[in-house]
Amino acid sequence: MKKHSIALMIFGETHSPRNALTEDKYKNLALAFQEKGFDVSSVIYNDGMADQLSTQLLRYDVILVWVNPLEKGNNRNKLDALLIKLYDSRCFVSAHPDVIMKIGTKDVLYKTREMEFGGDVKLYHSFEDFKERFITSQKQPATRILKQYRGNGGDGIFKIDVTRLTENKITVTHAKKGEQEITLDADDFFSAFKIYFDEGGVLIDQPWNENIINGMVRCYLTGTKVSGFGYQEVNALYPGKKPGKRYYFSEDCGLFQDLREIMENKWVPQLQQITGIKNEMMPVIWDADFFINSINTENTSEKYTLCEINVSCVSPFPESAIPYMVEEVRKKIDTRSAAK
Repeated sequence: MKKHSIALMIFGETHSPRNALTEDKYKNLALAFQEKGFDVSSVIYNDGMADQLSTQLLRYDVILVWVNPLEKGNNRNKLDALLIKLYDSRCFVSAHPDVIMKIGTKDVLYKTREMEFGGDVKLYHSFEDFKERFITSQKQPATRILKQYRGNGGDGIFKIDVTRLTENKITVTHAKKGEQEITLDADDFFSAFKIYFDEGGVLIDQPWNENIINGMVRCYLTGTKVSGFGYQEVNALYPGKKPGKRYYFSEDCGLFQDLREIMENKWVPQLQQITGIKNEMMPVIWDADFFINSINTENTSEKYTLCEINVSCVSPFPESAIPYMVEEVRKKIDTRSAAK
């Protein structure tokens, strides 16, 4: 029987000592694959290596990718082109760039605004659209969150306070820079955000959620199944505090079974229907972050609000997700083999 091979791809400089087989984030996953008979390798990626990797990686059955969308100030254009080429050749890739574009970019908040956990989300297609509608669309002076199309680690996520708009004052807080606020007049404010529309970018606009003080739950999924949870009491833009530690729980944790039931039985199928993503293309590991609006309620639709979805570089992840990931990879291989 053929021993299937897996590449765990992580970012690094060309001669980087990084190794996914020994790093804390990935070593237990690598071991689990090995115990199930897979041949597992660590692969370093940077844009300068893309051409040589296009040939070297063809020997793998599966490539699992952990490279941020804005790694070291770069974008993923070269990496995405490489992954699409490898997938079209013979390798299964997770997450596939097409899937990332459908559910891993911030406009998914707009696509799912009518679904459970959605809300008052706006999308600005161009700088002119943003300049025309952002202020005039506010029913009353309020605090909003603006998010760039692709990003990670709070980069390009801003808290916008327009309650002093009558004084021509808009206060901006960048999630990446913590509690550092700057106050701009309207013209300077719009000028500062023009860059986010370069190269066809968009901005997503959602309400500031005062319930951020209740913390945030991260629902980890493997394919279409919930494989664990994370809870973080203090996260980016939490008033007056720096982000805290995330605590991990298994998929069976009683605290979040209401969320698990809706995600698996209703929300994920609806997401697939809206985006056209079939089961065989769903990522091996991805997550959805939720604000906890009301702690003591049985009404799940009121209890949680979707904050964002992460697909392109989900790590670390709970230990409970590892068996799911191993089994999901086996299913992906079997599905592709049957299709040949």
